[in-house]
Amino acid sequence: MMLVSGLGVTLAIVGLVVTLIVGPGSGEADSDSALPPTTTESSVSVPAPAPPATTTGAAQQFLAELTPVGTTAYTGSISVNGVAYPHAIYQQFSGCSTEVSHTYDLNREWSRFSSVIGVADGGNTESALQFSVVADGKSVFTSGNIGVGVPPKVEIPVAGVENLTIAFTLLDGASSSSCTQLGNGVWGDPTLTK
Repeated sequence: MMLVSGLGVTLAIVGLVVTLIVGPGSGEADSDSALPPTTTESSVSVPAPAPPATTTGAAQQFLAELTPVGTTAYTGSISVNGVAYPHAIYQQFSGCSTEVSHTYDLNREWSRFSSVIGVADGGNTESALQFSVVADGKSVFTSGNIGVGVPPKVEIPVAGVENLTIAFTLLDGASSSSCTQLGNGVWGDPTLTK
């Protein structure tokens, strides 16, 4: 009995020494997990990610989001030839109301003006409108007679322009001599770009 107990004490002492030198457990993974985690600091900095590209903002502006000088424009979604223009500027015409214009301060910040022009869906099929653009008092665009149907697109350079005026003029329509409603003239999503 004594021999077994002495051997057991010896084995216990050897096990304690091994545990102190190697650490608890028997595998490498266990001995690694017993070590305190170490951290190192790097002097190399990681650059911040680039901001996502935007399609609107400083490089583009819908004219409908600006306030015209001295007038109130009707803005919102309206359809021309089955296509909805959510940032449209439009005007309802009758034989009693034949011309409307809106002037916007551009502050020489923009280089291009673009828009679709036409008569809104549901308008009198005999109605004909003319659309025009004036930049700093000078006429830069006048459309021909625009009726119901496929709307043309307008692209006009406006670099250095302080004030831009868009206008609608009713040229003709059935019953245009009376005050019957003939339809809406539409600047479809008029946009300024830099």
